[in-house]
Amino acid sequence: MNDRFAAALHRIVDAARSVGRRAKSLWRRPKAGWSRLRRSHRVRQVAVVAAILFVGTAAAAGGLALVGGTKADIGPFDTTVSLHPDVSGETVVTIPPLGDVIFDSHDGPVGLNLKLDSVDPVEAQAIINTPGGVTTASQNLASDVTDAVVRVVVEALAIVTLCGLLVGALAFRTMRHALLTGVTSLAVTASLMGYAATTLRAESISQPRYEGLLAYAPSVVGNAEDIAVNYEEYVANLQKFVTNISEFYALAMDMPQLGIQDDSIRVLHVSDIHLNPSAWHLMESVVEQFDIDAVADTGDMNDWGSEQEAEIFSQGVEQVNVPYVFVKGNHDSVTTVAALASYDNVIVLDGEVREVAGLSFAGIGDPRFTPDKGNQPSSEYAQQMLSESGERLQQAIVDAGGADLAMVHEPPMADPLTGEVPLVLAGHTHERRVEDLGEGTTLMVEGSTGAAGLRNFQSEDPMKMEMDVLYFDPVTKALTAYDSISVGAVGETDVTLDRTVIPTEEQVNEGDIQSGTESAPPQQD
Repeated sequence: MNDRFAAALHRIVDAARSVGRRAKSLWRRPKAGWSRLRRSHRVRQVAVVAAILFVGTAAAAGGLALVGGTKADIGPFDTTVSLHPDVSGETVVTIPPLGDVIFDSHDGPVGLNLKLDSVDPVEAQAIINTPGGVTTASQNLASDVTDAVVRVVVEALAIVTLCGLLVGALAFRTMRHALLTGVTSLAVTASLMGYAATTLRAESISQPRYEGLLAYAPSVVGNAEDIAVNYEEYVANLQKFVTNISEFYALAMDMPQLGIQDDSIRVLHVSDIHLNPSAWHLMESVVEQFDIDAVADTGDMNDWGSEQEAEIFSQGVEQVNVPYVFVKGNHDSVTTVAALASYDNVIVLDGEVREVAGLSFAGIGDPRFTPDKGNQPSSEYAQQMLSESGERLQQAIVDAGGADLAMVHEPPMADPLTGEVPLVLAGHTHERRVEDLGEGTTLMVEGSTGAAGLRNFQSEDPMKMEMDVLYFDPVTKALTAYDSISVGAVGETDVTLDRTVIPTEEQVNEGDIQSGTESAPPQQD
């Protein structure tokens, strides 16, 4: 028995040794082949060429991403022109703070950016007001753009070549391979730019896409039906673009800058949206373009206060990525308030004071719910309800030790707040106005951010969508300036911005109110 077991074990060991010898033999064959392949001069050359192509292309992409902007004078504009990797290959004209105008001018993977840094107001006014000014400007406009693009292309080619040389030197440690990598980066970039140039679409100047506030002002470029079919028409459309942008910047240059600090607390005041979905898109653009810290909504988001209105329309508040402070209006129901309160960024005020974005907001909702104009309380009783709500808010402000601003829906609710808070925001009337209530208190009534909703379609004189950007001193919390924004609705495409700067001696903060200091109200320009 033991002999048979020993014999079986011996046969297993012999079999294992045989398999091991065959495995070693199989391993030696590819190993030897790979060694011969590595020793092959041609294979080494192919590998080096592949490595140079890969490193050169990567260096070209990195260098293109590092290309800075080139300053250029294009018509009346001081412009920064830059290139960047872009799969879609668009041309983007940035007009701060209004937004972007985007042209599908060519195919990628290289995009072109033109940022309008400033404008020569004298030259812009000459273009707008002087007979023949537009024609004169357009004669040099195309060549200005071409010269700027050529300069930035030359700079980009130089930068990617230098980037290729440096990366090649680090990767290969030989002068020859470094030079080849630099040439590869140059060739790849030049090829991409050449391809983009061959796909140039001049007619795109009359078919723009807008982002930001400019989405509400397509007249910047003109009627998209006027398609450019040749160079002359291209220049004509380009001059139309410059003319309208000059008008925007002429307005912007007239805006006084004193009082607007980089660290100012910026509050967007909106009111009376009345189920207009465009208001959400407009607010989203203004919040982004003006770097808003908080939105103050003084009510009437809905029309009838129904559950369907509340649940569906309130979803738009998610587009506003900053704190959204709300007081209910007479068209907002408890369902409206509950739907809004369910969103994380919404703060509903009703007889209280809350700290938001560095400011103390006091607010109270409208005591009435009157979606049906034919079923309202008597004027005396309504006035009593409004006054009592104002008095309730006044007591809340006193209990809280003061507030920087207060929010109500109807202007009469502000009367009891006189001398208790420096600024009261209201809505309801669909008519923008600024009023001195006395004792250092200013009332700012907003127009309708929703252009009165469906009512606007029934009006012979269409309303505009209105809102204001309020600037507060980060230390004193006093209102220092405000921008009044109006956007055309119901087929209109005009945008206007009016800036009012409050002189330092007229600025009022919560401390001045408590000490009894009074100041003159700001006067809108």
